[in-house]
Amino acid sequence: MKSVLAIILLYGFSSWAGPVAVSTDSTVGVVVKGGIATVSVPADARKALIQWRPEFLVFDLKDYGESVKSLVKEVNAEGTPMAFVADFNSDGVKDIVLLGSDLYQQYAVALVNVAGTWKVIEIQSWKIPNIRKIMTKNENKEKETGIPLYVIPAQEEHAKKLGKKTGIQVERFMGSAAVYEITDGKAIQVKLP
Repeated sequence: MKSVLAIILLYGFSSWAGPVAVSTDSTVGVVVKGGIATVSVPADARKALIQWRPEFLVFDLKDYGESVKSLVKEVNAEGTPMAFVADFNSDGVKDIVLLGSDLYQQYAVALVNVAGTWKVIEIQSWKIPNIRKIMTKNENKEKETGIPLYVIPAQEEHAKKLGKKTGIQVERFMGSAAVYEITDGKAIQVKLP
């Protein structure tokens, strides 16, 4: 009975999130085509992600409200709310941050290449029931339904403080934001004075 329930839950869960694909050129990337975002990583990075949380799936672009998608596009024209690519540990290799969920909670994680080995670094986690049905109000006070969490490169004062290093800004639409930097294989919150 437990295995049947797990299959039903996994099927329902996977219908609103997507697995991370293996890239053909051993790079990390996010491609949006026809309103569908595909996240791809090298095979070793995907293996590390599966070892960390086998049920983890990246959020689906269609489950975000238009206001969140527009806000992310203002920061990065090619950006998506659930993933972006940057070199987080300043080693010249592109890494990726992902926002998604397993069967129990949501996570923001970075997949970082450390001396040729891919490592999953947990940045932040939440337990938000029915996350894709969260009701928010946009700037015009109109109601929208969708995932309110998104990830973008650190902005404004945080970006200035980090200098050439790319920080990870984890934010809730029309709410709080936290910025992290990857240092010594860990996510460290960046505080402003």
